[in-house]
Amino acid sequence: MGRGGAAELTTPSASGGRWPEGPDEGPLGDSAHHQHAPDRIDAVDCARGLALVGMAVYHLSWDLADFRLAPPMLPFTPQMRLLSHVVASAFLFVVGVSLALARRNGRNVRAFWRRLAIVAGAAALVTAGSFVFAPSEPITFGILHCIAVASLLAGPFATAPAWASLAIGLAAIAAPFRSSLFDPPWLLWIGLGEALPNTLDWRPLLPWAGVVFLGLGAARLPGVMDWLKRPDRWRAVSAPSRAIAFAGRHSLPIYLIHQPILIGLLAALTAWGPLAPKADRSAFLASCQHACVAKGRPDAECETGCRCVADAVDRSGDADRLETITPERRADLKRLADACMGR
Repeated sequence: MGRGGAAELTTPSASGGRWPEGPDEGPLGDSAHHQHAPDRIDAVDCARGLALVGMAVYHLSWDLADFRLAPPMLPFTPQMRLLSHVVASAFLFVVGVSLALARRNGRNVRAFWRRLAIVAGAAALVTAGSFVFAPSEPITFGILHCIAVASLLAGPFATAPAWASLAIGLAAIAAPFRSSLFDPPWLLWIGLGEALPNTLDWRPLLPWAGVVFLGLGAARLPGVMDWLKRPDRWRAVSAPSRAIAFAGRHSLPIYLIHQPILIGLLAALTAWGPLAPKADRSAFLASCQHACVAKGRPDAECETGCRCVADAVDRSGDADRLETITPERRADLKRLADACMGR
């Protein structure tokens, strides 16, 4: 999945996707009421929530590599690439299932376009942010863009026979050709070009829209809707499952904020926390011990005293003093040395 993520276009409910219009509820289901609504399909929410967990793990591998806390090739290992594709497929498949659930008892065109506008707006926000923070690797068609366009294309098939969506999905995934005719930037997003853009997140329409159609077709198979909505269906009761379902219901805001949070935490840990790099004390210790011995002190006493000074500077938070001893710092170091040598 590149370094982007995914979010929901539709959040299913047994009401056929007709969103309540009360002041506390919105098109993404971000409300306290939805957290315990009896018509929610917790299995779908949890599937999306688990995909979010996978997305965070994959993006964390990039962040760890960027902060040099992991090998730089970690995000490119077969395991991480597989995780990326599995997570993207899970998000897109659930989008298709959600489209079917939202149209179960009829169409609510206004709600559909509202949800589509929110996801498209989020995709535009991601693109704009990437041009600001990663101008050499802008996200022009990541997974949010794919969700928006694929949902627009799949929407008319939400009430069609299952075989129609399944056939389109398989055909999209097995797109039989690539051509340089589709390499221009305004056509590359279709996915039939031979070129690959330099981007942080790349989910072209083909083949990835096919996964949305497969999810839609699977949900439209005979008996699947009734099974998903049966009265005795599985419910998220335990604390972990409720937390995952909550994340699945709020996947769009979580997607938008999770990377700034991860990067901020790593930045803090590497700047001030336990992951902060330790100053190289070897040059200071060698210089200190040489000067100490030159003044006639025993080797063992000089080694202990110099380590005492270095430890004291570490504790003071000014470890950079060990790298260069300027004249204005010499008095402080002398006071530390005198205290250490005299103990």
